[in-house]
Amino acid sequence: MKSEKICMYAEMVLAVFLVLLLLRISIHRTVQTISPNTQPKLAIVIDDFGNNSAGTEEMLALPIPFTGAVMPQMPYTKADQDKLLDNGKAVILHQPMEAHTGQRSWLGKTPILSNMSTEEAVDTFKSNLDSVDNAKGFNNHMGSKITEDKDKMTALLKEAKERNMYFLDSLTTAKSVGEDVAKEVGIPYIKRDVFLDSTQDIKTVEKNILRAAEIAKQKGTAVAIGHVGAEGGIVTATALNNLYKQLENEGIKFVTLEEIIQN
Repeated sequence: MKSEKICMYAEMVLAVFLVLLLLRISIHRTVQTISPNTQPKLAIVIDDFGNNSAGTEEMLALPIPFTGAVMPQMPYTKADQDKLLDNGKAVILHQPMEAHTGQRSWLGKTPILSNMSTEEAVDTFKSNLDSVDNAKGFNNHMGSKITEDKDKMTALLKEAKERNMYFLDSLTTAKSVGEDVAKEVGIPYIKRDVFLDSTQDIKTVEKNILRAAEIAKQKGTAVAIGHVGAEGGIVTATALNNLYKQLENEGIKFVTLEEIIQN
């Protein structure tokens, strides 16, 4: 009888040990699934800084990382760049480029145009990079015509490579040669997944933010572009403020473009 009790006690101890071991394995696996290395990452890019446009202060107040794309050689280029950096945001050059459609006035003071020589395009690009002197990369403002031009894109990306920069393709045309040229030149390349706004309907913007988050969950990363000013501004900032906590609770990590590129 005594030996039976000892056996029963040993079996109980073994059972408890196995349960604890299984719990430890389960907890370890759970921790692994939410580790920073495997979290879906969402990079928000906000275009059109440089004009002190509507929504600038609201964007800067957002308690999440994002990348601000600054228009070059505009009245508030320097001020907006400094505000972004002071608020812990990243900065890239928002390089104006000629598009197939749209008004010339939308391109700002120093766009790259199709009638420029390659040398003129590069000189313009250099001057614009110098005006946004803390930029770690650049993306295209409009630019459907230029991003289809292999010669000009090759020259621009070579200059960017010399400065250890990356290129975010806003993908304003399905015929962009940006990715192919970036591979040839050997420069880090990333492309937009979702445009968030170009509307003042907050529900539409929120829907687009959620779509970007779903893409991040599916493929690990996503890039979504919004705007200050008339294209989005306060509406886009409000939508992001409404949703960022929910998305963080769902496991989304808000990051700058650089964090995606570095990983």
